[in-house]
Amino acid sequence: MDGKQSFNISLEFKDITLPPFRDILILAKKCPHGIKGITRCFHLIAQDEFELIEIDNSTIEAFLVNKRILKKVPISVVIDILTKKVFPHVNIGDMVKVDLDVTVKVDDIEISG
Repeated sequence: MDGKQSFNISLEFKDITLPPFRDILILAKKCPHGIKGITRCFHLIAQDEFELIEIDNSTIEAFLVNKRILKKVPISVVIDILTKKVFPHVNIGDMVKVDLDVTVKVDDIEISG
């Protein structure tokens, strides 16, 4: 080999947390780990933080939702949002992380005293 050889290397790293998502994990049908594998894993790393919701959908088998979301928003609302906005974009075999930020706003607070 003639001449000089040079390399350009870029490196990036950061901390991760387990589980690697915060709010919702959608499990499509035929996803690599399946419901049983994912629930076993979550039983070990995030016991009692997430609730498994099974869905009757042609593409989606179930999803895990953080229980802190369910303290603010009814599960029927979460399912409706996911069905309309997210599920149409999920393919068979996918596992999709969803960030769902909930802000509670209260108007017209009357205080008598």
